[in-house]
Amino acid sequence: MSMRARAGLLVVLCLLMGACGYRWQGFDDPAVGSVIGDGSKTLKIDRVEQSSMFPWVPYYLRSLIRDEVNLRKLARWVDSGDADYTMTVRMPSFQIRSYASDAEDVTLLNAATVRLEIVIADGTTGDVVWRSGVVAYSENYENTRESVAIREVLAQAVYRVLDRMQQQDF
Repeated sequence: MSMRARAGLLVVLCLLMGACGYRWQGFDDPAVGSVIGDGSKTLKIDRVEQSSMFPWVPYYLRSLIRDEVNLRKLARWVDSGDADYTMTVRMPSFQIRSYASDAEDVTLLNAATVRLEIVIADGTTGDVVWRSGVVAYSENYENTRESVAIREVLAQAVYRVLDRMQQQDF
């Protein structure tokens, strides 16, 4: 196939993808359709309610959510003071299990499960404006340290909860 034919085929493919609703993600405003508007409102985490025995998990969740909200341009993040919206992060259940060990007692398989929910409230009135519902995520991690498995399962759950925040119909 000639170079000219390949270029023509690529143009036709791009046009067909556009007709099917596909678009390049980097060129549009990612906050369009978010439950908290167009990304111009301020947001802060009010509290993290978690059920794990790991003291670093609430700090990790705060950092992960802050970074992802900023990356997706869902809101302007504030750490303290007044905000248009406040977020409560609930983690009703969390579990990490080590299943298999080798001859040196090195864990070969970690199974991590988390259930996560985000509640968005009006920063002035405290009225709940949106609930994500509980999102569950579970994964097995081979040849991975326990802390790496925990971070990965938490990240995947956060991504899914924030996806719901963007896909919510009004």
